[in-house]
Amino acid sequence: MIIAFSGIDSSGKTTQIDIFECECKNRGLRVGKIWGKGRGTPGVMLIKGIVRGDRGMSAEQKKEYRANVYKNSRKRKLLLTASILDLWWYFGLWYRMQNLFNSVLICDRYIWDTYIDFRSEFPEFDIDNWRIWKIAIKLAPKPAHSFMFYITAEESYRRDQQKGDLTLDPLEVKKAKVDKYMKQMDSGKWEVIIDGMRDRESISKQVKETVFPV
Repeated sequence: MIIAFSGIDSSGKTTQIDIFECECKNRGLRVGKIWGKGRGTPGVMLIKGIVRGDRGMSAEQKKEYRANVYKNSRKRKLLLTASILDLWWYFGLWYRMQNLFNSVLICDRYIWDTYIDFRSEFPEFDIDNWRIWKIAIKLAPKPAHSFMFYITAEESYRRDQQKGDLTLDPLEVKKAKVDKYMKQMDSGKWEVIIDGMRDRESISKQVKETVFPV
């Protein structure tokens, strides 16, 4: 049984995943956890490690090198294409295998989080009309239950700062991502939309009762 948790950074996914994992184990279930992010899948990370020319550089030099790479339209398209193709086996095969070996497979982020990341990071490419993206969506197994944790961009930014997250997105980027999440919410991509501003106990109760109805 695949259970997917989605939402912008600091929306409460990790906290609820930890609580839900404990609930599953208390019920004697075999639990697996998996994290998925486009451009961070194993195949893409392997390719990056091979082709990158920033080995031996300082952190600042690496940042400048990668920024210059991402300015190149052809390289950006190649990276996006490779990232989508890597999702074919990652979502289409690896997730299915993990699901076979576990009673519950908890997914921290899922295909629609990756979609929003791609649309945010590569706005010049209309992946909605790319055949390889449509195939990636079809290959991803449908979760038994999916939750989307909603908070405002301002609250996400505040929580990131509170945690000392050095990779936090600028507020304007977060606002654009929240808008994209809302569009996907309106199109019914998730089974349950959860207000991430609620207290953790009431949220965890809702998650538990959705997956394990009395």
